[in-house]
Amino acid sequence: MNKAKKIIKEQGLQQPDKKAQKEEAKSRKNLILIIIGVLVVLGGVFVVCYTQLRPRPILTVEGPGTNGETTTNTVYYTDSVYDIYQMESMYNAYGMDWDQESGSGTLSDSAKTQIMDNLKQREVLYMQAQKDGLTLDDSEQKEIDKSLKDAMKEIKKLKKDVKGLSESNVRASIEKQKLAEKEKKKIIDGFDIDDAKLKAEVKKEDFRQYTLQYYKISKEDTEKKKDSSDAASGSAVVLKDEATLKKAKSDIESLQRKAKAADDFSKLLVDKDNDQIDDQTGIMYSTENLLETDTNFADEAARKLIKGMANNQISNVIETETDYFVVKMINNNDPEAYDKEVENKISSEETTQFNNYYDETLKKQYTFKVQEYWKNRVTIGGVTA
Repeated sequence: MNKAKKIIKEQGLQQPDKKAQKEEAKSRKNLILIIIGVLVVLGGVFVVCYTQLRPRPILTVEGPGTNGETTTNTVYYTDSVYDIYQMESMYNAYGMDWDQESGSGTLSDSAKTQIMDNLKQREVLYMQAQKDGLTLDDSEQKEIDKSLKDAMKEIKKLKKDVKGLSESNVRASIEKQKLAEKEKKKIIDGFDIDDAKLKAEVKKEDFRQYTLQYYKISKEDTEKKKDSSDAASGSAVVLKDEATLKKAKSDIESLQRKAKAADDFSKLLVDKDNDQIDDQTGIMYSTENLLETDTNFADEAARKLIKGMANNQISNVIETETDYFVVKMINNNDPEAYDKEVENKISSEETTQFNNYYDETLKKQYTFKVQEYWKNRVTIGGVTA
């Protein structure tokens, strides 16, 4: 025994220190507690992040698939944000109050309903397009590229970063809308619509367009009219004083002489602030698409005189009760208004027939479930503003 102790001593080995063992065990225990604490914190962070970032379904649409089976599509909140952005931008541009009454609720409620109805119809048409095997060709993809570029340029003006308005999200929304529109056109092309019959219902004489360029200076004294006792009726014409009227007529007669010899009738003003009003004389430049049936431009005598002008003819000074005019006739039989009215009439009939088909036939093949997140958590009016 003594020999063994001697050997241990000679080799530098000592018996274990019990105090050191206790300290080591304590350190090990503390390390385990720290690791457990870190794992708990990380778990909490993960739960919060997942709760905040996980995809939020707002709509499920179930309908017929390609091979007769039932298929289900899910629309997520991020899929709707570009639609919300467009709606909010449109209303905010007019300074609308989202809390004002509209129907059975507020304007915000009304806009929310409209957005959801649009999402439902788009998803149905998108699913139908997939069922019919429709795809977007190269030219349509180029249109999407341009639309995306324009959209992102506007979105970058927002004062805050909005989830769902990333370039990838916006592209996905535009692509889905484009494919839905292609399916809609396919459906409309299948309707029996007599374009020639609808065109014949539009009277050419009612939509004959006289395309004009003109200069005008007013004879009215708007300040005096405000103070006039007859101003409330809106019928009284209060003219400028005689000297001012004389100068106004002289100024526009001088401009008319310049116009006769000018290469470009539209470039006769001294207009440094680019507001189409001459900085010295107050003469203004504008254009007009005068229809045969219009009564709100100049007066009856002036309109009759203008309609008798030849193409590229420049009038003498035309005087009405309230204004002096100089007019250039660009086209005295412009088909633009007639063609537009024909287009509108055909488009209106297409829309009517499509809406009837969608409501009475197509929509009934699908079922919709609006999810709780949309119902309870989304408020239109402050998402992208």
